[in-house]
Amino acid sequence: MRVHIIDQAGPLSNLCLVYFVNPLLRISYLMLVALLLPMMALLQTSHAGNLPTINAYNSTDMSVEDEYRFGTIIAASIRKHVPLWNDLAALDFLEDLTQPLISHSQLSKKSTQIFLVQDSKINAFAAPGGIIGVNTGLIQQAGSVDELVAVLAHEVAHLSLRHYVQTQAQEKTKAPLYLGAFIASIWIAGNVSGDIGEAGLYATQSALQRGQLSYNRSHEREADRIGFDLMQQSPFDVAHMQRLLQRLQSPYVTQSPQWDWARSHPINNERVADISQRVLITQQNQLEHGFDLSFELLKIYQSVALSGSAKLSVEQIMGTFDPLVNHYSTLVLFSEALVNKSEGELDLATQQLKKIALDQPNATLVWYSWMQSLLGQKRTQEVFKQLKLRKLHRRDNSLSLWVNALALRQDEQSKAAVNVLLTLLRDQPTWTVGWRTLAEWAAEDQRLQLNHMAQSQWHLLRGEAEQALKQAQYASKQLTDVQAGSVLLQQKKALTLLTDQAEFN
Repeated sequence: MRVHIIDQAGPLSNLCLVYFVNPLLRISYLMLVALLLPMMALLQTSHAGNLPTINAYNSTDMSVEDEYRFGTIIAASIRKHVPLWNDLAALDFLEDLTQPLISHSQLSKKSTQIFLVQDSKINAFAAPGGIIGVNTGLIQQAGSVDELVAVLAHEVAHLSLRHYVQTQAQEKTKAPLYLGAFIASIWIAGNVSGDIGEAGLYATQSALQRGQLSYNRSHEREADRIGFDLMQQSPFDVAHMQRLLQRLQSPYVTQSPQWDWARSHPINNERVADISQRVLITQQNQLEHGFDLSFELLKIYQSVALSGSAKLSVEQIMGTFDPLVNHYSTLVLFSEALVNKSEGELDLATQQLKKIALDQPNATLVWYSWMQSLLGQKRTQEVFKQLKLRKLHRRDNSLSLWVNALALRQDEQSKAAVNVLLTLLRDQPTWTVGWRTLAEWAAEDQRLQLNHMAQSQWHLLRGEAEQALKQAQYASKQLTDVQAGSVLLQQKKALTLLTDQAEFN
């Protein structure tokens, strides 16, 4: 059986992803991956003449252009193989947190792709092409929003310094090796069944990280310093970076299987001392960034959204919150509202969410939950009224567009709903949920060209270039739909991805 990471066969891709295919072979292949990846890297360097040629290049250096092409392939693999939480509200919040860091960074391109990995372990990562990943576990366990930003700033620093290019992915010929190890290290963390055993799992994952995904000490110090500067130039408290590093040195963290970030970013006394000294000599005028309440609300929202079939009580949700924290009563009421909403008590939930939204007009997540509750009750006209007020107060964002599209669809204004959804997708072109929804709506409306084009883009974002090309070809045979966009351009995108995959995989 041949398996592929991204529609292209390769010995390393097969080695890494056979784990995904056959549970009975997991133990053996996990250990093989852990042991062979570093060896394969060495063999490629010292005995390349004795191995099959993967590809030939005029230059093996990873240029910035190459990096972003490779990043597209990595992003597609993440979407296809890693369990993601594609909630637009949560992604918007992370983008808002990261944007000040990116704007002050030395990234050659200021555009990034943020992924929210559905995994309780505490981890974050950066990858070529402006990719930043955050585990839901990090959001849940971060002591403050500034502590979360300290992790993000560190990862943005790695990106801007291009550390991965200086180490693992510095040559195109090593791209498959890097990609296989990278995806496997993320996937293994959240998808290994208990029968493998904790010790074997963490030993394997640690070997993967040490062999392919960790940076050296000088890189970590550089990322600390640049991350510190990025936080200092943004409205966040740099003291939280010091507190984070000190926490990472504690025996609880170093021995805990939850802290994957500590293993892939090992802490030493020199790093802690360096940042501690910088905090002492820094005269930062602390600004009110306004993210504290939104961060606490996100923790509650995430707890309920990811609880699955399990019923959560308000006591369970609020167990980790300090009763002395600001807005504690607001957090309790939000917890009660979401619990009521999840249990079908929509009238009560709507009343509670409305009260919080009126008291906290800048709490976007509360407003969004309120609108979801209204839509669940099919109170569409009330949603339209709130959308007008939100626009009047200049609080429009991606969530407003999404709510508007859903409300228009519910009100049987199909064409208008598609118009708004397309506007949203111009702002959020990599949001797969939006493209899937567009394909579904177009199919319901018998707009076949638009349906095939939306499917094509969905496949493209997942790295399924051949399927994307087929859907674009199907689209070319349908009646022209102006909103579907250029079929020729879509075919060109699919062909370009095929070419890039052949080069990097």
